[in-house]
Amino acid sequence: MTNQEPAFLDDEGPSADLPAFISTTNARELYGLRPGETVAQAITRHQAEQAGKVRPLTTDERAELRQDMAEASAWMRAELARRRAMNK
Repeated sequence: MTNQEPAFLDDEGPSADLPAFISTTNARELYGLRPGETVAQAITRHQAEQAGKVRPLTTDERAELRQDMAEASAWMRAELARRRAMNK
């Protein structure tokens, strides 16, 4: 993951939309906020701790990704064929 911005988890996974208010509970859960530490410090520390860590996809995640890629590929082939037909 190259994006170094904070992400918040919602029902659909990580989200770049930051909540209007970051509670102490959110910061503790998301960044391991420590006593005396600001949210910004906790975010910076958390990012440094997570740098270089990669979580491998589960078998189900890989299967879902392959399915998504196959569907996208089929859609693109159909869309290109449709556009070629329109230009003839």
